[in-house]
Amino acid sequence: MSITWLLPAAFAGLGLAAVPIAIHLLVRQQSRQMAYPSLRFLEASRLTELKRRTLRDGALLACRVLVVAAAVLALAGPVVTTSGRRQTHASRTARAVVMEPGVDMADRAKAATGAFALSTFSRRRLGDGVADAMRWLDAQPPSRREIVIVAALRRGQLSDGDLVDVPPGVGIRFEQVDAGPPSTEIAFPVVTVRGDTVVRVARRVRLDRSSTTVEDAGETTLSASPVRVIAAPADAGLAAAALRAVLTAGVRWPDAAPRRILLVWAGADEATAGLAREQGDVVVRMDTPPVSAAASAVQRVLDTALALDTGALEPELISPEQLARWSRAPGLPPASAPITDEGDRRWLWGAVLVLLGVESWLRHKTSRAKAERTFGEARVA
Repeated sequence: MSITWLLPAAFAGLGLAAVPIAIHLLVRQQSRQMAYPSLRFLEASRLTELKRRTLRDGALLACRVLVVAAAVLALAGPVVTTSGRRQTHASRTARAVVMEPGVDMADRAKAATGAFALSTFSRRRLGDGVADAMRWLDAQPPSRREIVIVAALRRGQLSDGDLVDVPPGVGIRFEQVDAGPPSTEIAFPVVTVRGDTVVRVARRVRLDRSSTTVEDAGETTLSASPVRVIAAPADAGLAAAALRAVLTAGVRWPDAAPRRILLVWAGADEATAGLAREQGDVVVRMDTPPVSAAASAVQRVLDTALALDTGALEPELISPEQLARWSRAPGLPPASAPITDEGDRRWLWGAVLVLLGVESWLRHKTSRAKAERTFGEARVA
């Protein structure tokens, strides 16, 4: 069993326990006056008053100190973690549902069934939705954590790089929805390379579940590449290779696209980036990617800058074997999960109410005892 405090700064309030002690010490203690008939003819004389501060009514004082201490502990917010509570945490699931736009709400409701906490993220790129889901899951109270991806799951919609930052303890599950027609045909302009020349071609693609047919026509030579990567000198070789790989595969370049896009990697000379920029250019800053994922990172940034929905062009689905490799059950709640109020402080507030009742009873009891003693002394006189 362990105890975690939600607001440990509240312990500073324990200093208030000195207030009732000070009140008991400083309260004016009146001398009792007793009348003796046989002394009524004696002249009054001046006596030196001797005051001694002593704690009186110890039970009442202790009760008041306990009221203050219990209130402070309640404000500090204790959360008692027992084995039973750990089992409760392990039995509930915080679930993040990542969907592609256009998913039917019935599919979302199916993925949300049985969740302790739920949030939905709809992003054009599933990888961006996964990143948003992880940020949300990191802020959830102790529970099993799971990401459910609801999409057509076409090839290219998701990759190992999109899931690499998901910790092993976070479960991953897939709900595949209708992927649309089994084949499609589309035409669009593409910027690519032929040898050392950058060209623009009109590409016609027919996509079937079992095959892809590509036809290029209307080749036009460009004077310069519409994409440029600016990196630190140490990363210049990697940047050139990544851009070459992307252009070799071909970049969709709509007619409404910017004239040129500059990708500025972290650590690049800002002065160089400023000199390279011309009117109408779009500048996109990005982290320096790892060597193994440099080309795919450049491709993703370009897709975002050009607002391309590449997943809708791919009719082939991610294989069930690949989805099975990515899938995993959620693990136990992480130790780093933020602690939330689970109602333990209510017992302390209940103790405060009980102690206040006891304090009121002791106070009235002490007052009655003093009144009876004064009345008895008056009768004797």
